[in-house]
Parts: sequence; structure tokens; C-alpha cells
Amino acid sequence: MPPSRTPTPPPASAPETPARRDFLRVAVHGGVLLGAAGAGCLAALPRATEEPPDDLLPLAEIAALAKLEPGTPQRFEITLARRDGWRVVQRTRRLFLLRRSGGDTAAAFAAFSSVCPHAGCEVETTGKEYICPCHQAKFDANGEAAAGPAPRGLDPLELAVQPRDGKPWLHVRWQEFVTGIAQRVPRTT
Repeated sequence: MPPSRTPTPPPASAPETPARRDFLRVAVHGGVLLGAAGAGCLAALPRATEEPPDDLLPLAEIAALAKLEPGTPQRFEITLARRDGWRVVQRTRRLFLLRRSGGDTAAAFAAFSSVCPHAGCEVETTGKEYICPCHQAKFDANGEAAAGPAPRGLDPLELAVQPRDGKPWLHVRWQEFVTGIAQRVPRTT
């Protein structure tokens, strides 16, 4: 009969000392707390760059715009805000608003960017037309190119009538376009 083999017990590990147990407990709990705190901080950080919202910007209350004389462009300013890292960068942009006819709908108005489509200079109005002071490009009251080096008319901006504070307001969607070309191509930031 072969000799019987009895399994040998695994070697006993060295007994843990209280100092080692305390260190492991603190290290594990500390790691969990640091991981949770780090995840919370990362969630609270703003994105590195944040595009402006896609919604329309309030321009003016319709009742106030009823005073605009049809066919006479009026200059307006809007402020765009953009988060860039930790700071908010604000830019002021100018546009022209033209009342085409009576009425309280967006179709009664036209809005044009004040950026000249030739070289990007700031266009001014004489009351019945637009003139670029840089290269003497001229545009009629409807924003169409009339004279000078501009390859196209002024760039139109989208308008809509939406309520604000319980009253109808004219809103505009700001957009920038590539200058120096005949096609109207939206500029990407």
C-alpha cells in the first residue's frame, strides 16, 4: 500500500501589526476620498471653450420699433458673451436694422451685419445708404452692392419675433461671414 499523503497546510503569513493595518485603512479611505473630490472638481470645471448659445439675441421691443421710418436704416449694437476657460469674453457687434413696411412681424424688417464684405471694415450709414470708409464701397438701403470693390451685398441676419417680459420683441441671430469672396460663406470660429 502506497504511503498516504496528507495535504500540507499553506505557510502561515506573518501576523499583521496594528501600524500596518492603520496605514492600509488610511491609504484606502484617503484614495477613495481624493478620487471623489477630483471627480467633483472636474465636473465643476467649465469647458475650455464654449460656443455662444445658438438661440436668438433680443434686439428691441416691437413697440419701440414702430417709430422707425420705413426705408431708413438704424444702427444697433448687441453684446455677445463667450466663455473662454475661466473668463467670460464679451464682444460688441453692430448691425443695421431696416423697417421695410408697417407691421409687427419679422418680415417687416431686415437686418444687416455692419461688416463690409470686401475687407471687413465697419460700414456706416448716411440714412439712405451704407458706405464703407476703407475703400468707398457703397450699398443701397436694402444692403445691395451699389458701387466700389465689395464682391457682394451686406450680409443679412436672421430675425424673429419672440416674447420677452410678456411683450413682443424683435430678436436677431448674429453670424459672421467670410470677407473678400462673392459667395456668402458663414465663418466658423
